[in-house]
Amino acid sequence: MSEPRRYVSPKREAQAAATRSAILDAFVEQLSDPGRNTLSPSEAAVRAGVSVRTVHLYFPNLESQVAALSEWFDQHLNPGGITPAAGPDDLPRYFREIHANALASPLSRALATSSGEVWQTVRRSRRAKRLDAIRAAMEAVGAPAQATAEATAIVLRLSGADASWPLYDSYGLSLERIPDVIAHTVELIIRDLRSHVTDDAPT
Repeated sequence: MSEPRRYVSPKREAQAAATRSAILDAFVEQLSDPGRNTLSPSEAAVRAGVSVRTVHLYFPNLESQVAALSEWFDQHLNPGGITPAAGPDDLPRYFREIHANALASPLSRALATSSGEVWQTVRRSRRAKRLDAIRAAMEAVGAPAQATAEATAIVLRLSGADASWPLYDSYGLSLERIPDVIAHTVELIIRDLRSHVTDDAPT
């Protein structure tokens, strides 16, 4: 006996997507409040015009809220998507693109400067795979472990908007030049790391 066909209503799906989006916008608005450290489903329900039960239906716990917020910020900060670095020679391209996108949106400034626990959880969730790709690219150079660890630490420090915005806010570099400056710095670090490669270094 075949299973009954599931009826799909485009209108109902569109309404569900709109409800989900409204709830996420409400959570984002909460995070925009300086010093905010928590998310409130009840406040989100009021802001989105739905019941608290509906909020919990879409986002039953903090983990689901953080995962959805991570996707939301990626869509708004990197609307075209940014491919993680494929190797050491691709790192400058990655840094140039990620910082150009970050500096184009005030959202990245909020993510970079907020110390709230939820903000930082969202930030870590968004960046985990990309940071792993950076580590793998640095290890692919084949330099000794100590040199690789030191160079990787500096490159990782340059990988977020908390590296690019201060160059504009505190040191006066133009927004247009910052992505190139950071990408060039990464090139220099990789070049120096390659100078540590020897015949007996791990490859």
